[in-house]
Formats: sequence, structure tokens, C-alpha cells
Amino acid sequence: EMNPDYREALSVIHRQGRRMNRMISGMLELVRMERKTDLYAREPFNLSALTKSVCEDMALICEKNIALTTDVEPDISITGDQTLITRLLGNLIGNAYRYGRKNGHIIVTLHRAGSAIELTVSDDGIGIAPDQQKKIFRRLYQGASERSGDGAGLGLAIVKSVVEAHDGTVEAINLPEGGACFIVALPSIPAEAVPAKA
Repeated sequence: EMNPDYREALSVIHRQGRRMNRMISGMLELVRMERKTDLYAREPFNLSALTKSVCEDMALICEKNIALTTDVEPDISITGDQTLITRLLGNLIGNAYRYGRKNGHIIVTLHRAGSAIELTVSDDGIGIAPDQQKKIFRRLYQGASERSGDGAGLGLAIVKSVVEAHDGTVEAINLPEGGACFIVALPSIPAEAVPAKA
């Protein structure tokens, strides 16, 4: 029978190893994005359908009994890389689960906003300390509230890189009713540029 202390030490090493792996792969991903050595797909796709599908998957996490709801305008398309946008959604929603409150809510919205598209992910958790609002998108930054992705401080840095790779912007605000809201603005494409469904 394995000594309990030994078992505990092994599980800590295992956990730290996983965290280091995530951190290294996250750093590599950021470096690749910055150098643009990987050619990202630049193809039109239905962002509304992708957002709904990612939200359905993420809702299964159901961490802390948090309810995930969506308000997605249909048939919004953008030009870009679906894998990267999936990652962006996963990171923002994962972040909202991490900092949301027990039995709380996460709301994901997607709407046309003039000539742009606005995607928001809101939670009703701890919010973001004012002095951290500008810093949370920096790589490896973990605020006092630990409001960063993946326990490795890269989740939001990756979000920012993905948004910038799609010529968009991202900001984080505190909601008056409590909690945080991440607002992503992306350029839209004219409907006629989108191929009709086969």
C-alpha cells in the first residue's frame, strides 16, 4: 500500500506537470500567433452556429451549478479561423465558470452592432479589480483575484491574440450589478460574401 504522503506528493507533481504542459503549449501558441508562422484559415463561416455549438458543449461543464444561456442573432458570418475562434470562446466561457458565483449565470451574446459584430461573455461573479482591468490580458499575469485562464495566466492573453489576428478588439468591464463582461468586437463581412449552405 502506497504511503499517503507519497501519493499526495505524486498527485501534486502530476498536477504541476499538467499545468506546465498547458503553460508551454499556451506560450508556443502565443509566439506562433505573434510571428504568424502558422497560416490561419481565412474563410467565411457562420459565427452564430459556431457560438451556439461551443456554448452547448460548454454548458455540459455545469461547474458550480452555473447556468449558461445564450442570446445569439442568427446567420452572422465572419472571415477567419474557426479553430481559433472556438479557442477564444472556450477560454472566455471557461474563465466565466472559474470566476462566476455558485448557482450563478453566464450569458453569451452575439449581435450585429453597426458595421461590426459584438460578442459578449458575462458572469455574475467577483468582477475585476479596477487596477487589473488593463493588465489581465497580459501574458502570465495573475491578479490578486487570480482572474486569468487555465491557472497559467495565458487564457486571456490567447483571447487577445486571437481577437487581434481577426482585426478585432477586446475589453473587460465590470457590470453595475456585479460580475464581469468581456466584449469582443469583430469586423463583419457582407452577406453576399458568404457561400450558401450546400
